This record gives sequence, structure tokens and C-alpha cells, in this order.
Amino acid sequence: MNAFTGVFDRAGSTLGMMDDLQVAVHTYDGCARGCPGCLVDKHFKNDARFRPILPPSDLSIVHSRVSEYFDWVRATLNTKGDGYFGKEGYKVEHFSYTFRFGNHAELPLDSLEEIAAAMPCENRVFSTGPTEDVAKFAELRKRQPGRYFLEIIMDPLVDSGEAIRDMILEMRRNGILGYPEILLTRRMLDAFTPERFVDHLAPLGNIGAQVQFGRYSPSRTRGFASSQMLPVDEEVEWLARFAALVVERGYDMHPIPLGEYAVTLLDEYGEMAARGADGRVAEERLPEPTPFDARIVREKTRDILLTSLYVDHNLDLFVWSESMGQHVLDSNLGFKPLGNIRQRSIQDIVCEPGGGIDRMLSGIVRELVTHPKCSGCRYKSFCASHAVPLFRKWHPDDGRHCYGYLPVIREFQKDVAFLDNMVEGFKKLGF
Repeated sequence: MNAFTGVFDRAGSTLGMMDDLQVAVHTYDGCARGCPGCLVDKHFKNDARFRPILPPSDLSIVHSRVSEYFDWVRATLNTKGDGYFGKEGYKVEHFSYTFRFGNHAELPLDSLEEIAAAMPCENRVFSTGPTEDVAKFAELRKRQPGRYFLEIIMDPLVDSGEAIRDMILEMRRNGILGYPEILLTRRMLDAFTPERFVDHLAPLGNIGAQVQFGRYSPSRTRGFASSQMLPVDEEVEWLARFAALVVERGYDMHPIPLGEYAVTLLDEYGEMAARGADGRVAEERLPEPTPFDARIVREKTRDILLTSLYVDHNLDLFVWSESMGQHVLDSNLGFKPLGNIRQRSIQDIVCEPGGGIDRMLSGIVRELVTHPKCSGCRYKSFCASHAVPLFRKWHPDDGRHCYGYLPVIREFQKDVAFLDNMVEGFKKLGF
């Protein structure tokens, strides 16, 4: 497989492809903010403020298990004959930690260093609220060298585009990269029309900023409120209008993940041939889809699940899916642990015959071939790789649109120059 052939020159860019083992770790859950759709666990928010959840001994266990697993992944996944990774596929080149879910900017510098020192890797990502104390993370980078990213949880009703822009520019001056993540909630869409929201984000529109959008997901312990949920149709239609405006205004902005998906479908699904002079993709001119081979799809999806993992505060192991937002498929969303890494190695847990990974894969494939929205769809393999069928476990898409968000992707596909700029932006990010 040549990862870089197609419309876009993606050599040196991770856009639309995986090349790393991504491990999220539950390290902090405190936050003084009250964003609608908050993912912070109520217990930890109230009872474990200003200190890490995991003691150094547990951090050491996590890192030891992940390091051992990383060696196994490179020796096993990179040398297979088929799948997403393999001799003819992509290669896992490095691993990263994402520290979640709370506002890590609240933690003292010594606590941040405790986490970073125990978890050495090429790329470390910290979740955080907007903060003026970027210097704390700059000092952390000096004490524990490496590449640092901040995932900034932005509440548009409180945080201005100017404030987020200033924070990102200050981060860059200190060698730290990152992006705001915005959760679509009832409160947000009631407050912002797409036109008003594009104006709100205008300060981010000339600095090449990534902006990640996620959907609000229910949770047993993280302050779930059904009043904040949105029907999928409303999300899709609002985002499609927003996407059209971003493209029309020519913003130097990289909306993820849906902008990424627009590149993937043009490049790897041959959709450039179906674009008209106006940039619209004509469905009737789309190439014949690749036949759905359940075995191939299952193996490719297995590789992606095996390289997208989450370790919670009990050291239970779960999968996380990076689709419309980054969804941790843990007990809060009705999934059982794959196993506990205190007792067993990660490779033993994920390779268990008939274990959690096998059950998830069976559920994904079964949903794709039986659900009325999926069975006849040309994008089944794409949705499998993002575990999209599992989302219906907690929020159905019973209306006109589905979790594919295709109308939004189509708006981004209208402007190849906009998407090419996004590819270049990912090259600069290098992760």
C-alpha cells in the first residue's frame, strides 16, 4: 500500500492515516468550570481536586505495560500479511499518551512533572481548559523534554475566539502545539446559529488552527444530562452550514475530524472523479464501491482498535474511538473492561480468543450488514474503522442522516485548496 498516492500530497502528514499507538490514560478529573456536556467524573471533580488520580506506582505499571505492548505491536502488527498495519500496509512508528479528562492546567507543576516523568514518550497530550498559565507547560517541557500538545476544551458560551487564539499563539512561542475541542450540545446550538459561530471562531481563522468538533455523549458518572443531547439530524444540518461558511470565507483553519474525512474520501475512495465544476460530488458518478469483505474489514478494524486504547483509574483497559470526537468506550458508556493491566499484559488481554475485542468486532460487522442505514452503504468499511456502529449503543440515529455526517463532508470537498491547506497544516503539526 502506498499511503501517499492520490489527489493530495500526504507524505509527511498523518492526516487520514494512523502511524502510532495511541494510549489515553485517566490521570486527572478536576475542573472548576461547568461546561455543558462536561466529561469530568463527578466523584473525582468533587473529591480529588488538585492532585493526580494515579499514584506514581500505577503510572509506572501503565508505562511498563505500554512499552512492552509497543514492542509487541511493532513486531507483530507491522509484519503481518494483511490488515491496516502490516508488511504491505501502514506501520506503527511511535506511541503517544493522552492524559484525560480534566483540566490539567489546575495541577501544580510538580504534579504535571510526576506524570510526564513516569510516562516518557515521543508525544504527550494533556487535556486542559483555557488558561493564561502556558508558562507552566513550557517549564514542564524544559524539565521533561519531548513534544507536548494541549487539547483545549472550549466552551463557546464562555470562551472567546480571541482568548483561544492568544493561548494557541503563546503555546507556539513556547514550542507547544494544540487545538480547541468543541462539544456540540443543546445549549451551544441554541446560542449560536452557524453564521454567528463562524464569526465567533473568526480569530482562529487566520492562524492555521485545528478545531475539533465532538458530539455530546451520555455518561453514567460524568454529569450526563439528556437535555444537552442533540438529534443527529440537527447536528448534521448545523455543521453542514458551518462547513459551507468556513470554506466560503477561506479560513486558514483545519476542522477535524470531518475535514480529514473529506480528504480520505477524495483520495482513497476515488471521489475526485465525481466532482463537478462547482465542487459538488455527484452521487451518480461515484465509482463502483469496493465489495464489502467482512473478513478484510474485520482485520483492518482490529488493527485500529488494537492501537487506540484507554487505561482508566483502576487500570482497566478499554478501546477509544476517534470519530466525531474522541469517545472512550468504557463502563460509562456501557462497555465492560477488556481486562486489567495489573494482572495481565495488554497483548494477552487484546488477543484473547472470544474476548472483548472479538465481541466488539462482531458487533461492528453485524451492525454494518444488518442495519437499514448501513447495509447498502458504500462507506461501511470506513465507518467500521471508526467504530461508528457502536455509537448506536447509547444514541440512535433514527432520522434522515447518520453518524457518517456525509453532508458536512460534502461541503468541505467543494474546495480542494482548502483541504490541501489542511494537509499542509498536518505536516506542520507532525502528529
